[in-house]
Amino acid sequence: MNDDTIQKAMLTKAALTLYDEAYLGPADPKAGTWFTDNEPKCGFLGSIEALSAAEASKPLHQGEPLSLASHVDHLRFALDLANRSTRGEDPYASARWARSWDTRTVDAAEWKTLVAALRKEYEDFRIALAAGLAWKAEDSMTGTLGLIAHGAWHLGAIRQALGLVKAPKP
Repeated sequence: MNDDTIQKAMLTKAALTLYDEAYLGPADPKAGTWFTDNEPKCGFLGSIEALSAAEASKPLHQGEPLSLASHVDHLRFALDLANRSTRGEDPYASARWARSWDTRTVDAAEWKTLVAALRKEYEDFRIALAAGLAWKAEDSMTGTLGLIAHGAWHLGAIRQALGLVKAPKP
């Protein structure tokens, strides 16, 4: 391998590892992680799957209207745009980012549907990423790397707000 060339397969494998860690958690927590806790299912989806609609609807911070449901729908929205882009659409020009935060409260059925929709968008983008569609152009490559960082940022935000971030024992 030339030092100036990144192999597509290596880049794809690294991106999939980080993408999966953000949404699912580390493949093997005992073997180490890149940015999550050393716990099974500590990714975004694992962190939310056992929560009730009432828990998902509570504001995450006092005086702040955004809830866990807000974060979930915002990530679902971002992944939907990325998925549509991998299918050849140009969804970004008409995207209304501010509206992606509109979901604040959900009932049990809405919460179940929202979590399932996020998981579906995660899975669809994972398929596109594994197929190499993320590397077809500079914008899609940058967008993919940004999407991984975006998921990791929201993971940290919700885990901290939910009290799931714990200091290591001295």
